[in-house]
Amino acid sequence: MTGWDAAAGTSAGGPSGGCGPECEQALGRLFAYVDRELEPVDAAQVRAHVEECRPCLDEVAVETMLKELVRRCCQEQAPADLRLKIHARLTELRVTRTT
Repeated sequence: MTGWDAAAGTSAGGPSGGCGPECEQALGRLFAYVDRELEPVDAAQVRAHVEECRPCLDEVAVETMLKELVRRCCQEQAPADLRLKIHARLTELRVTRTT
């Protein structure tokens, strides 16, 4: 069973509300599709649906634009000393749990 099959019958609850089972499946996989986290078969199915369905295409456009906006606005990096402290703490936690 692919992720597309697993998404069958789920409701995305997006602004378009889904106009049928294929929309529900596509919108249920929207975030993974935009993030390129779907298996190739699932991505192809979502892409094929979106190319034929204007409401779903609009949802993809909104999510893609939002992702780009967040990426551009969140380019600050943590100070080097903070990054080192976090890395040291994670390493310490990992060693503590494995021993």
